[in-house]
Amino acid sequence: MLPDAAVVQAANALGQSLIARHGLQAQVRAERLHVTLMSLGWAHALSAEQLAWARGTAARVSVAPFTLRLDRALSFDRPARAKRPCVLCGPGDAHAGFHALHVALHAALWPARPVPAVMPHMTLCYSHQAVPAQAVAPLEWTVRSFALLHNLRGSSGPYEVLGEWPLDAAGTGQ
Repeated sequence: MLPDAAVVQAANALGQSLIARHGLQAQVRAERLHVTLMSLGWAHALSAEQLAWARGTAARVSVAPFTLRLDRALSFDRPARAKRPCVLCGPGDAHAGFHALHVALHAALWPARPVPAVMPHMTLCYSHQAVPAQAVAPLEWTVRSFALLHNLRGSSGPYEVLGEWPLDAAGTGQ
Protein backbone atom coordinates (compact mmCIF):
# COMPACT_ATOMS: atom_id res chain seq x y z
CA MET A 1 0.00 0.00 0.00
CA LEU A 2 1.37 3.35 -0.99
CA PRO A 3 1.17 6.19 1.54
CA ASP A 4 0.14 9.69 0.56
CA ALA A 5 2.72 12.47 0.10
CA ALA A 6 2.32 13.87 3.63
CA VAL A 7 2.92 10.45 5.18
CA VAL A 8 5.95 9.88 2.92
CA GLN A 9 7.43 13.19 4.07
CA ALA A 10 6.78 12.42 7.75
CA ALA A 11 8.15 8.87 7.42
CA ASN A 12 11.27 10.16 5.70
CA ALA A 13 11.86 12.68 8.51
CA LEU A 14 11.26 9.99 11.13
CA GLY A 15 13.75 7.70 9.38
CA GLN A 16 16.37 10.46 9.45
CA SER A 17 15.70 11.02 13.16
CA LEU A 18 16.08 7.31 13.97
CA ILE A 19 19.29 7.12 11.93
CA ALA A 20 20.77 10.05 13.85
CA ARG A 21 19.60 8.79 17.26
CA HIS A 22 20.69 5.15 16.84
CA GLY A 23 23.62 5.40 14.40
CA LEU A 24 21.80 3.49 11.65
CA GLN A 25 22.61 3.23 7.95
CA ALA A 26 20.84 2.81 4.60
CA GLN A 27 17.69 4.89 4.71
CA VAL A 28 14.97 3.75 2.32
CA ARG A 29 14.43 6.34 -0.40
CA ALA A 30 11.15 8.25 -0.15
CA GLU A 31 9.83 6.85 -3.45
CA ARG A 32 10.21 3.31 -2.11
CA LEU A 33 8.19 3.78 1.09
CA HIS A 34 5.20 1.45 1.24
CA VAL A 35 3.33 -0.78 3.66
CA THR A 36 3.82 -4.43 2.88
CA LEU A 37 0.61 -6.42 2.50
CA MET A 38 2.10 -9.65 1.13
CA SER A 39 4.72 -10.93 -1.28
CA LEU A 40 4.26 -12.90 -4.47
CA GLY A 41 7.84 -14.14 -4.18
CA TRP A 42 11.36 -13.12 -5.12
CA ALA A 43 11.44 -14.01 -8.79
CA HIS A 44 13.20 -11.54 -11.09
CA ALA A 45 9.84 -10.89 -12.76
CA LEU A 46 6.34 -12.31 -12.89
CA SER A 47 5.49 -14.24 -16.03
CA ALA A 48 2.66 -12.90 -18.21
CA GLU A 49 0.39 -15.64 -16.78
CA GLN A 50 1.32 -14.83 -13.17
CA LEU A 51 0.81 -11.13 -13.77
CA ALA A 52 -2.61 -11.70 -15.34
CA TRP A 53 -3.56 -13.98 -12.43
CA ALA A 54 -2.43 -11.45 -9.80
CA ARG A 55 -4.13 -8.52 -11.53
CA GLY A 56 -7.37 -10.42 -12.11
CA THR A 57 -7.49 -11.62 -8.54
CA ALA A 58 -6.73 -8.18 -7.11
CA ALA A 59 -9.52 -6.64 -9.18
CA ARG A 60 -12.05 -8.96 -7.53
CA VAL A 61 -11.10 -8.13 -3.92
CA SER A 62 -13.68 -6.00 -2.15
CA VAL A 63 -12.77 -4.27 1.11
CA ALA A 64 -13.81 -0.86 2.39
CA PRO A 65 -11.21 1.93 2.82
CA PHE A 66 -9.66 2.01 6.28
CA THR A 67 -7.41 4.08 8.50
CA LEU A 68 -3.89 2.80 9.04
CA ARG A 69 -1.90 4.07 12.03
CA LEU A 70 1.79 3.33 12.55
CA ASP A 71 3.08 4.48 15.93
CA ARG A 72 6.04 2.28 16.91
CA ALA A 73 9.54 1.88 15.54
CA LEU A 74 11.58 -1.32 15.97
CA SER A 75 14.04 -3.58 14.21
CA PHE A 76 13.03 -6.98 12.89
CA ASP A 77 15.30 -9.82 13.98
CA ARG A 78 17.72 -11.16 11.38
CA PRO A 79 20.64 -13.61 11.46
CA ALA A 80 24.00 -12.33 12.68
CA ARG A 81 25.74 -10.04 10.18
CA ALA A 82 22.53 -9.44 8.24
CA LYS A 83 21.14 -5.95 8.03
CA ARG A 84 17.98 -5.54 10.06
CA PRO A 85 15.00 -3.63 8.74
CA CYS A 86 14.00 -0.78 11.03
CA VAL A 87 10.25 -0.47 10.59
CA LEU A 88 7.25 1.56 11.60
CA CYS A 89 4.39 -0.58 12.79
CA GLY A 90 1.35 -0.42 14.98
CA PRO A 91 -0.59 -2.65 17.32
CA GLY A 92 -2.00 -5.60 15.40
CA ASP A 93 -5.39 -5.48 17.10
CA ALA A 94 -5.93 -1.91 15.89
CA HIS A 95 -5.71 -2.77 12.19
CA ALA A 96 -8.97 -4.51 11.37
CA GLY A 97 -9.11 -2.92 7.89
CA PHE A 98 -5.55 -3.94 7.04
CA HIS A 99 -6.19 -7.49 8.18
CA ALA A 100 -9.49 -7.66 6.28
CA LEU A 101 -7.67 -6.68 3.08
CA HIS A 102 -4.83 -9.12 3.77
CA VAL A 103 -7.25 -12.00 4.41
CA ALA A 104 -9.43 -11.20 1.37
CA LEU A 105 -6.46 -10.92 -0.97
CA HIS A 106 -4.70 -14.02 0.37
CA ALA A 107 -7.90 -16.08 0.23
CA ALA A 108 -8.51 -14.97 -3.36
CA LEU A 109 -4.93 -15.74 -4.45
CA TRP A 110 -4.44 -19.00 -2.57
CA PRO A 111 -7.83 -20.31 -1.36
CA ALA A 112 -6.44 -23.63 -0.10
CA ARG A 113 -3.60 -22.14 1.96
CA PRO A 114 -3.96 -20.92 5.54
CA VAL A 115 -3.68 -17.16 5.90
CA PRO A 116 -0.38 -16.30 7.62
CA ALA A 117 -0.19 -13.67 10.33
CA VAL A 118 1.21 -10.34 9.17
CA MET A 119 2.13 -7.12 10.91
CA PRO A 120 1.48 -3.94 8.97
CA HIS A 121 4.86 -2.27 8.61
CA MET A 122 6.79 0.31 6.62
CA THR A 123 10.56 -0.19 6.35
CA LEU A 124 12.45 3.06 6.98
CA CYS A 125 16.06 1.85 6.87
CA TYR A 126 18.39 -1.12 7.14
CA SER A 127 21.23 -1.41 9.63
CA HIS A 128 23.30 -3.92 11.57
CA GLN A 129 22.32 -2.07 14.74
CA ALA A 130 19.02 -2.99 16.34
CA VAL A 131 16.47 -0.37 17.28
CA PRO A 132 14.56 -1.29 20.43
CA ALA A 133 10.76 -1.05 20.19
CA GLN A 134 9.71 2.50 20.95
CA ALA A 135 6.74 4.80 20.57
CA VAL A 136 7.03 7.43 17.84
CA ALA A 137 4.81 10.23 16.59
CA PRO A 138 2.00 8.39 14.80
CA LEU A 139 1.67 8.36 11.04
CA GLU A 140 -1.93 7.87 9.99
CA TRP A 141 -3.80 7.95 6.71
CA THR A 142 -6.87 6.54 5.03
CA VAL A 143 -5.96 3.67 2.74
CA ARG A 144 -8.12 3.95 -0.37
CA SER A 145 -6.24 1.57 -2.69
CA PHE A 146 -3.59 -1.12 -2.84
CA ALA A 147 -0.92 -1.74 -5.46
CA LEU A 148 1.13 -4.53 -6.97
CA LEU A 149 4.76 -3.40 -6.92
CA HIS A 150 7.73 -4.93 -8.71
CA ASN A 151 11.09 -4.56 -7.02
CA LEU A 152 13.91 -4.99 -9.50
CA ARG A 153 16.43 -6.79 -7.28
CA GLY A 154 19.45 -4.67 -6.54
CA SER A 155 17.73 -1.48 -7.64
CA SER A 156 17.43 1.47 -5.31
CA GLY A 157 15.11 3.28 -7.71
CA PRO A 158 11.35 3.48 -7.41
CA TYR A 159 9.24 0.36 -7.62
CA GLU A 160 7.45 -0.39 -10.85
CA VAL A 161 3.70 -0.19 -10.19
CA LEU A 162 2.16 -3.17 -12.03
CA GLY A 163 -1.39 -2.33 -10.98
CA GLU A 164 -3.38 -0.38 -8.44
CA TRP A 165 -6.91 -1.10 -7.26
CA PRO A 166 -9.29 1.16 -5.34
CA LEU A 167 -10.90 -0.10 -2.19
CA ASP A 168 -14.68 -0.24 -2.40
CA ALA A 169 -16.39 2.33 -0.16
CA ALA A 170 -19.30 -0.05 0.35
CA GLY A 171 -17.03 -3.09 0.69
CA THR A 172 -19.31 -4.94 -1.71
CA GLY A 173 -17.42 -5.13 -5.01
CA GLN A 174 -16.55 -2.80 -7.84
